[in-house]
Amino acid sequence: MKKYRPFIVGILVGIVLLVGGLLLTGGRLLTPSQNEYYQGLDKAYGKYYELITMIDEEALADYDPQKITDKVLKRVVAGLDDPYAEYYTAEEYEQFQKKYAKSYVGIGISVGEKNGKVIIGDVTADAPAEEAGLKIGDIIVAVDGVEVDGVDDATNRIAGENGTEVKLTIKRDGKKKDFVMNRGKVINKSVEYKELYPKQHIGYIAISGFKQGTAKEFRLAVKDLKNADYNKIIIDLRENGGGSTDAAYEIADMLLPECEMLSYVNAKGEKTVKKSDASTLGIEYVLLVDEFSASASEMVAGAVKDNKGGKLIGCTTYGKGVTQMTRRFKDGSALKITIEEFFRPSGKKINEVGIEPDIVMKDAHEDKAMLKRAVKELKK
Repeated sequence: MKKYRPFIVGILVGIVLLVGGLLLTGGRLLTPSQNEYYQGLDKAYGKYYELITMIDEEALADYDPQKITDKVLKRVVAGLDDPYAEYYTAEEYEQFQKKYAKSYVGIGISVGEKNGKVIIGDVTADAPAEEAGLKIGDIIVAVDGVEVDGVDDATNRIAGENGTEVKLTIKRDGKKKDFVMNRGKVINKSVEYKELYPKQHIGYIAISGFKQGTAKEFRLAVKDLKNADYNKIIIDLRENGGGSTDAAYEIADMLLPECEMLSYVNAKGEKTVKKSDASTLGIEYVLLVDEFSASASEMVAGAVKDNKGGKLIGCTTYGKGVTQMTRRFKDGSALKITIEEFFRPSGKKINEVGIEPDIVMKDAHEDKAMLKRAVKELKK
């Protein structure tokens, strides 16, 4: 028996080491890394789990655990030193996506909450809501006769299949009124253009935001204007708060020959440079900017100014020289955080500084004065 003892001891030691390296729970073995993960999870959030469990098992009051979690996560994110970080509930994120999507099924409104009331914040042109007569600032009281309980509830009730009917009870100027409409495909147009000055062959393109399809819309707008012999174009980026950086890159690339458009640095200090190729749309242009031209708009403005593609006219831009990433979770909620800062081709900072135009105008919101100055520049 003695001669087998070392062998048996060795087996026992092996079993002890195996069990020591794996945690047996719920009938499953965890690897050391998994064990470390769950220990870290318990250390960081075990108290929160115990709190929710206690409320669930002992509290007399009714509650929604998801609403508690959402409020906690919103406060956690609000505590970051990041003014653009945001936690979205599943319903909020769905609404956020619609804002930048090329199209979606709905009625064409965005909603927010003010003083405990659900307010219409925006109405998309040519969408069912606009055709029905809804306006920015309207208070949504009920959807299909059911009183709404916050933004998430209103969003869920308004959503539905293409072609189906929905009734919104609206409060406007202290009076309630019902608006009935059919849900439909809402097109998020981000580019408007027109033949503005026939004698000078100067066209006009306004970009309200950078979304999916904006670059294609812009290219088609330029093509139509050029086909009508409008080779000089006023590009209006006023009140454009940004959006898709990819769309901004594409448009800057169309406007500029081979050059550096911008660079950006991530949290690790790694630098990436975005460059334009040699091809351009072959137009003369100026950019109109104001204090609300931000983020992706400033990417285009900075690239154009530093590479002398066209003059910037207006006032100093907003100064949002950072970009965000959004990660969606399994339950549909999402987190948006800032991940990098971008700089002009010259290396100059944009964030919290903005971009000063080549031609400064006292009131960048006076269309007549701005357009007159733009025409003067393009006639040179």
